[in-house]
Amino acid sequence: MAASRRRRILGWLVVTALLASAGEGLAQAPPTWPVVLASTGFTVPVASGIFFSHFGVTTEIGPLDIHHLRIDLDNPSVRLGVALAHDRLMSDDETVSSMVARSGAIAGVNGDYFDIHDSGMPINILVRDGVLLRSPWRFVALGITRDGTVQVVRFRWTGTLSIPETGETRALDAYNSGIAQDGIVAITDVRGYGAPPPEPGARQTVVELSPAYELNLYVIKPDSVTPAAPGGENNRFFVKQVWPQQPFYAPFPKGELILVGRGGGADWLSRKVAVGQQIQVSLTTDPDWREYQGVIGGGPILVRDGHIVDDPDAPAPQEQDRRHPVIAIGVARDGRRLTFVEVDGRQPNFSIGLTRLELASYMQWLGAYQAMAFDSGGSATIVARLPGQPAPAVANAPSDGRERPVANALLIYSTSVPGPPIKLLVNANQPLRLYAGAAFPLSIIGLDGQGNPVPPPEPLQVSASPPLVVYGGGWVRAGATAGEGVLQVQSGNAAGTTRVSVLTHLRRLVVTPEAVNLVPGAGWMFAMAGKDEEGHYVALPDTAGAWVVTPPWLGTFSAPGAFVAGERPAIGTIRAHLGGAFAQIRVAIVNSAKPINQFDRGDWSFRGYPETVTGSVALVATPSHAHHPSAQLVFNLDGSSNRAAYMITHLPIGGTPTGVTMWVYGDESGVWLRGTYEPSSGSPGSVTFARRVTWRGWRSVTAQLPPGLAYPITWTSFHVVETDPTRSPHGVLYLSSLRAIYPEHGARKR
Repeated sequence: MAASRRRRILGWLVVTALLASAGEGLAQAPPTWPVVLASTGFTVPVASGIFFSHFGVTTEIGPLDIHHLRIDLDNPSVRLGVALAHDRLMSDDETVSSMVARSGAIAGVNGDYFDIHDSGMPINILVRDGVLLRSPWRFVALGITRDGTVQVVRFRWTGTLSIPETGETRALDAYNSGIAQDGIVAITDVRGYGAPPPEPGARQTVVELSPAYELNLYVIKPDSVTPAAPGGENNRFFVKQVWPQQPFYAPFPKGELILVGRGGGADWLSRKVAVGQQIQVSLTTDPDWREYQGVIGGGPILVRDGHIVDDPDAPAPQEQDRRHPVIAIGVARDGRRLTFVEVDGRQPNFSIGLTRLELASYMQWLGAYQAMAFDSGGSATIVARLPGQPAPAVANAPSDGRERPVANALLIYSTSVPGPPIKLLVNANQPLRLYAGAAFPLSIIGLDGQGNPVPPPEPLQVSASPPLVVYGGGWVRAGATAGEGVLQVQSGNAAGTTRVSVLTHLRRLVVTPEAVNLVPGAGWMFAMAGKDEEGHYVALPDTAGAWVVTPPWLGTFSAPGAFVAGERPAIGTIRAHLGGAFAQIRVAIVNSAKPINQFDRGDWSFRGYPETVTGSVALVATPSHAHHPSAQLVFNLDGSSNRAAYMITHLPIGGTPTGVTMWVYGDESGVWLRGTYEPSSGSPGSVTFARRVTWRGWRSVTAQLPPGLAYPITWTSFHVVETDPTRSPHGVLYLSSLRAIYPEHGARKR
């Protein structure tokens, strides 16, 4: 998501019409969730019938970053489609944003689980454009019927082989899947690779089939063999070749079908099938896949008939109680209104993720009649073309630190043609609530007659009555006088208004986190938000609040919210004051830290993503912190997609650290500073050191590691990220004094 839009989270109220009305914010969150302390968010149109929402939620155990795509399939300009990575089942996989771009879609989400470290193949059924590409596995799938209705379905494979000449029949184990070790699998060229050689001592038979064209029973469609009529049970082929104990490598002719038998399946083919013989192949499922225009796998099922369910056949059941990045789809009772939900995770300072029960409860709370999850973790990705963006882009923050290539995707298309704006959407139609002196980015979106977002014509005329705020450079700034009024915006013949309030008194301050454990000298950035008498969020000045540290040697503030722990163990409190309200934070400086000395050797390399990003890394003597050399990261984040400049490292960290802290010499570039690591087992992860580098000079930053990691870990990168396509920041950061944080009785064993 664009950085400017991420900043708007701090001021916009939650407003969205989901499957059922969710009201304002998440103050009344699902019952299985941790207590919600505060929430903000916004909703903007992507195209006619397509809306995007972004929510920032603060809970008692950590933050959540949530994204929605709401789809109205009753809108004739909106449809769904299925994409396959590189148009092959077995491939190096492909990012969702790439599949969205090359297909001309306007938005998309990742789909099925897949063989991530090997073939890249999706593990469940896939139907694309009415063509079966892969047979089903036991997990649930999302089906798009030929009339455009969406269903959560569990398909059962019923494929068979039969020899008309003898009347003999045998079950076909799968279609375009992995090779069954004691059965028979049918494959086409869309699988990407043919039949590998058998393992030593294993029996294998390969049969090459050509369609029986003269029977006039088939049409050959790209990437598959499909019967010409519904229910075509007479899919007859001629046996072209039979090879015992031989591999059969792709590519092979389109329209041909290959049967691969192993073990007992190999024996059956060797005994029953001969060159020139006819054989009938039935690619069938229950329910019949021919009733669907598209099908994509996933799981588990979360909600059925409006009730939360515990899927008895869920992927990775051992992880159901763990917090992860998650993605799911909710379907209304009519099957025509959809809400995709993505929640980032594995990033303690940014978003902690949800358990499966919490995700199911959230989908039910949103009003889903049916709901299911897709592949989550580092695969969880949501892509959309947001207003003002030149192209669709990743809207969430994948936990790998960059977008993960996946096996397939569910895409959203729009044929709506934007017209001239007839009205303006100002601040997402939500009131502006600002504390005196606060500045806030003003969102102004033109809407045409169909609800498409379009650029408002210049110049913009913005005025407030009474003049409580002033506008300039895309921002509104509150004056010193409290009051209420109306903000009016005119752009050509289009106009829009929103209410504006300026406050000098707050009912409540919310500072997160409410408690923190640090090591001596470590830095921490506290987030502060204000609420008015009705509990609505109020945008605060960047320099808001007074911060009182007790005892004084607990630490100091280098800037509002920017705390640096003292140099000796201590326990105390920080009390924040603003507008007659206060909040108290508990601070303990009791942990221990160990320098990661290998960092000072300068064993790094630079990598830009994508190719438009350039830069360099170097070990420099100045500026330095605490007599440590610094890592200089020079970056030029050119381009319009999500961009990142990486300082690639390989730093083994022993023991069981709970976080990492370092000093950063900032350049006020506004980039997002992150890091990545690899546990000894499981998926890589990422952490956030700073959501925006807004400072110049040295500042201590700290990133927490998520619980439950498989130790030891290896630190793999530090990197800066830009997601706003309208920004191309160039700059340089210096990193120094890297330390790993351990519990007080820290496990620092090697």
